[in-house]
Amino acid sequence: MKELAKADQDVLRLLSEGLSDPEVCINLRISHQALTRSIKRIEARANSDSDDAGRFYERALRKRAERLNVSLFARLHALMEVIPQAVLVIDGRSGVIKEFNLMACALFDYSSDELRKLTVEDLVPKATQSIHAAYRLGFLANVRKREMGYHPPIFGVRRDGTEIEMAIALTATIADDDVMVVCTERAGWIAGVSNKARAEIR
Repeated sequence: MKELAKADQDVLRLLSEGLSDPEVCINLRISHQALTRSIKRIEARANSDSDDAGRFYERALRKRAERLNVSLFARLHALMEVIPQAVLVIDGRSGVIKEFNLMACALFDYSSDELRKLTVEDLVPKATQSIHAAYRLGFLANVRKREMGYHPPIFGVRRDGTEIEMAIALTATIADDDVMVVCTERAGWIAGVSNKARAEIR
């Protein structure tokens, strides 16, 4: 079987050593477009070769995919922490809280360890928990962006049982069943909208 071209071998070598895409580009002085083309050629060989070389290509590509996934999660967490609202990432099927930012801990008055063990239904009044689960599944069945403010009153429950009226926004993708919930106290949200409107008038 004909070997990979020298340029593709260099890309494969650096990827197998654990370098990120930008690091590969810098080391080999190639553009991101050139790297993308090289990876496509390596993927084609990995899919067509059944020998040790093909398996090596596949391992290197798998390592790259894992690294990209870690990088994506790191960027998501960084973004969540700079957002001034509480953010929760929910498993839309079970309601389990998978990810959250520190603002969510502050809003609901839970520690990170405590919030990690809860479902989203634990954060709504007991009287609406069963219907909330139905709403959650209904949202998954008809995925759409739900902008903050366009809904009937929604209440959350803090750790001490205090109920707070909230403004929320929901978004999800068809790639998985995760739902991102952005929420804040409604009074604060209304004040923020009013201040923005007054600033625009001026």
